[in-house]
Amino acid sequence: MKVSVVVSVVGMRDNQRIWDLESFERECKVADDLGFYAAYTGERRGRGKASGQTAVTYNPDLACMYGLSKTKNLRFGSHVTLLPLHHPVRVVQDALMVNRLFPGRFMLGVGAGYTREDFDAFGVSLGERGKRMQIGLEAINAFLKGEPYELRGPWNGTVPLRDPAMGDLSLEVLSGGWSVPGVRRAAQLSDGWHTGPIRTVTAEAELASVYREECAKSGRKPRVILMREAAIGTTDQAALDTMGTHLLDYARIYFDRGGTYEERHDPWLKGITSSKQMTLEMVAPDRFLVGSVDSWLKTLAEWKRTIDPDELLLRLRYFYGPPLDEAIQSMKMISSYIIPEVDRL
Repeated sequence: MKVSVVVSVVGMRDNQRIWDLESFERECKVADDLGFYAAYTGERRGRGKASGQTAVTYNPDLACMYGLSKTKNLRFGSHVTLLPLHHPVRVVQDALMVNRLFPGRFMLGVGAGYTREDFDAFGVSLGERGKRMQIGLEAINAFLKGEPYELRGPWNGTVPLRDPAMGDLSLEVLSGGWSVPGVRRAAQLSDGWHTGPIRTVTAEAELASVYREECAKSGRKPRVILMREAAIGTTDQAALDTMGTHLLDYARIYFDRGGTYEERHDPWLKGITSSKQMTLEMVAPDRFLVGSVDSWLKTLAEWKRTIDPDELLLRLRYFYGPPLDEAIQSMKMISSYIIPEVDRL
């Protein structure tokens, strides 16, 4: 199992959001030195209520390029590029260019998105996102395979032939999906599936079964990338002290956005009418990776049996906390005590 980390170019100073490229570079270099597999950063375009506590990266490809230029071995990926908002030819050509500049180290991750302000910025309806994901991925595949593909809405044009000057370097395309149609699309048209960060692992395992079945039908090798909110410490309580408040805050954000929690996997939802009623004890089980090294290894062994991920993607901090130094300490513990053990679970 590979272990990767989410990185951010946004930070906080004096209670104000700032563009913190210095911390981004430092975090990427530490991940590279410590042997993490990859670093991922995502796309946010809007600044409405639903994304107000999200670290905005207008163009994840550019952020990844900067990280790639400052590291030696670490792979980078967009998690995710909001494909419904962009012409797929531009998306795949830009991604291929990045991967050519840094051979074999860039992965294009695409997703449908779900916050209205991102779509409002481009005049795109949220209701179109499924159709746009399907057509966009079909066009990306056609370009990479050198096959003809005519776009007849919502985009128009002809997918061009790939320039032989780019060589035979392949581009890994990953797709996010939080629904049965989404994971089937990932199996049919991409090289891997990114889970969401907030549903329980049991819920994600149900989708993983659908994904793997569809991969078998499509003749593709499955690759499951399990994203989790995480905190590690010398004791379980130390990990909670570092990240517990932030984890609960983020869990509440997802509740307020809607469409994330399911009562059959989250029985505590019954009777909950406000995110303020949520507690960490309600949402943490089978969802967050929090605790001591022993607790992590026990949980990961359970998740190995439940969903058997190929890659574990960890978010160890948000742009507003905990401080980068604490996240780096967590990365060092993961590098020393978790990464060497994950393949033996």
